[in-house]
Amino acid sequence: MYKILYHPAVFKFLNKTAKKDLQVLVSKIEKIAQNPFTTKNLDIKKLINTSSSYRLRHRNFRIVYQVNQKGKIIYIREIDFRGNIY
Repeated sequence: MYKILYHPAVFKFLNKTAKKDLQVLVSKIEKIAQNPFTTKNLDIKKLINTSSSYRLRHRNFRIVYQVNQKGKIIYIREIDFRGNIY
């Protein structure tokens, strides 16, 4: 299992998110902590022109994260709505 680290802006976004959506996003983050590369039941894609960045799509939300395989660390860089993240 990977350790999860968060950018401070992620907490700011999550504090403004509805409780129902917050629970779903947290469960998605827990799933990527088990295997950040899996695409089974999760919509995960590697970002172009990056060596270790991925995005997870859930409805209108996007979670962008980086994976450090050596240290077994996932850094959640950003969570936002689809129109705001790219």
